[in-house]
Amino acid sequence: MENQIKIKEIHDSLPHYQCGRCGTPGCLPYAEAIINEGIPINRCVPGGEDSLKKLIEITNHPDDISLDMDFGPGIANQKAFIIEDECIGCKKCIDACPVDAIHGASNLMHSVIDDLCTGCELCVPPCPVDCIELVQVNENVSLAARNNSEEWFQNTIKLRQRRIKERSIVDQDKNLKIGKEINEQLNNRSVDKEKNIKQLQRKILMDRIDEGQDDAEFINNLIDKL
Repeated sequence: MENQIKIKEIHDSLPHYQCGRCGTPGCLPYAEAIINEGIPINRCVPGGEDSLKKLIEITNHPDDISLDMDFGPGIANQKAFIIEDECIGCKKCIDACPVDAIHGASNLMHSVIDDLCTGCELCVPPCPVDCIELVQVNENVSLAARNNSEEWFQNTIKLRQRRIKERSIVDQDKNLKIGKEINEQLNNRSVDKEKNIKQLQRKILMDRIDEGQDDAEFINNLIDKL
């Protein structure tokens, strides 16, 4: 019972971006890992010094500890914005969003639900056409969105962890299929086709390095030529 109380206190002291930068898939898993696994309390760089001070007090940790910037950087008060005219409907951002704040369907443009977006930035790297921007908002707007999304995140964490595990397996055939679809759709979009095709090609090549399927030096040379 005491551990559960401390987990709740720690969780309430975290910023609820659900960004995963601490090495766990969200703020509640981080709070649980601090108590149950003893992982360091200084990994929440987005929470800043305010969160760290609260965690020091809750855990009775010596106050000679500072934020571990290896788990940074911090996160501004922001939200994601999708440039809909450039969106190709690949759903990669939807899969990446930890709070289901992006709405859309395959091959249709996607939109961000402002009242749920925490600004965690997880949707930006997977986008193959670079059509997601981060827009600054005031602190109250950011805090409201994080509070709105928190209950949903807690209710869906187990399902999300399973999805993360499934997505960790790189499927080269799927990547190539997506690449073909993207190239076809780019012909009907007013975007820099050459730039976006090269971005996708780089990603596919990097995936091959991660999977150890080909010689890394050889692939890096190919990437440099793109």
